[in-house]
Amino acid sequence: MTGPRENGYHCTGQPFRSLPLHEVYMSSNAFLTELRCAEALARAAGQRIEIGRRAGVTVDYKGRNDLVTNVDREVETFLRAEIKELFPEDRIVGEEYGTEDGVDGGDEDELHRQWLIDPIDGTTNFSMGVPIYCVSIALFAGGKSVVGAIYDPTRDELFSARRGHGARVDGVALKSSAEQDLSNAVMVTGFPPIKTDDTFESVVWKFGHVARASRGVRRLGSAALDLAYIATGRIDGFWEFNLNPWDTAAGYLLVEEAGGRVTQADGEPFTPFAKSVVATNGHIHDALIDVLKSANIT
Repeated sequence: MTGPRENGYHCTGQPFRSLPLHEVYMSSNAFLTELRCAEALARAAGQRIEIGRRAGVTVDYKGRNDLVTNVDREVETFLRAEIKELFPEDRIVGEEYGTEDGVDGGDEDELHRQWLIDPIDGTTNFSMGVPIYCVSIALFAGGKSVVGAIYDPTRDELFSARRGHGARVDGVALKSSAEQDLSNAVMVTGFPPIKTDDTFESVVWKFGHVARASRGVRRLGSAALDLAYIATGRIDGFWEFNLNPWDTAAGYLLVEEAGGRVTQADGEPFTPFAKSVVATNGHIHDALIDVLKSANIT
């Protein structure tokens, strides 16, 4: 393997497999190797994204309003090969190529460690030259993300977290915002690509209600960066529906490790395989959920 080592990271050591997960979390070295590998791979993938952007981007459509570029595919192929060499027993779930065995283990799969990867989160932005996109890599084990890394190549920012050991951006500890009042909070969200059913009308309706209840709502076009920005305190709250596990697996861990709170839209516990997500600094969480629940089309 050459990619991660080119970036100055030492991706060495043995993965945690032999201990029960509740004992692993208590270890100061728990998943440290996996974290360093995820960080190194995210940076290496980001470099490839920028090289691909400069070389020229071609766009295909997986479905209506659902884009994929040649760079998405090239970067995911790179990540899969590197992860498979580093952790040959682990399952890999990626946006462009799914799983090797065609089976999505889901959040109930206690037997497999799963790497959830999004080679470019924010493909529409990337394809249009809008510099808001990132690489997202997470290790999911025992029903939760235990390692996450998000790299923004346009700003050279690396967000990373290890369960039980905090979240960081470029090595600096993260803390979500201290805003207590939803009316003063800045929010962010996203819209689903399909706009022809009742679900989309409901999403727009909820957007209007939250916009009125808060200081404002942003729409960045990358759920992974939305979550990273909650962890940094740049934004106070985020909600979205019908995302995929690779969109949120790294970001929700960042938020939790930065002192924030993540649930489903009904307040139930969140995993990346859930169909809704609400992530906040914790202080405004219940108020945001109340607004979302009240904003039903009748």
